[in-house]
Amino acid sequence: MSEQPEQQQAAAGADGDRDGQIKALTEIIGALAQTVRRLEGRVNQLSKKPADGEKEDEEDPTAPASWVWFNQPAAAEDDPDGEDDPRATVGNFVAWYNVTFVGVDGSRARPIPPCWRKHPGLAMEVAALAYSWRAANIGPEASVRDAQYWLHQWRPGFTDRLTRDWVRPDCLDGDHRDDGAPARADRFELAEQHAAAAAHARQPV
Repeated sequence: MSEQPEQQQAAAGADGDRDGQIKALTEIIGALAQTVRRLEGRVNQLSKKPADGEKEDEEDPTAPASWVWFNQPAAAEDDPDGEDDPRATVGNFVAWYNVTFVGVDGSRARPIPPCWRKHPGLAMEVAALAYSWRAANIGPEASVRDAQYWLHQWRPGFTDRLTRDWVRPDCLDGDHRDDGAPARADRFELAEQHAAAAAHARQPV
């Protein structure tokens, strides 16, 4: 006879614990939701764009962000009316990178070798590195979080692959060594060759 009341008390105690746990979880979730709303508001504030109708003339699409400590490398995109193509952007970035991101003796932060165009995989990496840096650091869409991510992820990953996957030590020392995928013309060279061949074909014999 005494077993039934004890079972009822145990069940009531379990329900009470469950109710207490649900209440505690509800409070935690409510506090987290408030924190998320505050953070969303802050992010929206930081990334706020001018409303429709406001002037955007002051936002220079080629201006470096305030955290860009040195003058940025010149780029074809800085002069839309110019005749430079992305090769100028990437070439200027390589020169700028080599005077900015080379580490101390023995470190993995090595300069991009002069023969980078002759290694197709490296050329692809260098071009992506240049344009990812621009996206993170130049113009009104620049983001300090993206800039930090570039420094923390893109650059070290590139540095590691540069010395591990793409070139031999000879190349890093300025003495190109053919190895890996064979060098080939990029799409800009191919377009120029095609245009030259088409112009030549149109000339009267």
